[in-house]
Amino acid sequence: MAESSTAGDALVLPPLPLATGRVVRVAGADRRVARVELVVSTEDGGELRIPLEHRHGAWWPPAADTYADRVPPVDHPPPEG
Repeated sequence: MAESSTAGDALVLPPLPLATGRVVRVAGADRRVARVELVVSTEDGGELRIPLEHRHGAWWPPAADTYADRVPPVDHPPPEG
């Protein structure tokens, strides 16, 4: 039986940068970063990709209300694409 969530159980990202920089080294070569995402997987097989926002030289989480309701239910798989 799944437990119901309460407001205190909600995933909240801190209001601080989660990463800095615009270059990542891949296979010995520097590559410019185009996007940084946080991937959240749920117990029921759902997946939520939260794109971070590049501001002031760092990658910041978006406001909580932009991702809180985006985890698809298990009987509705995410759209292709």
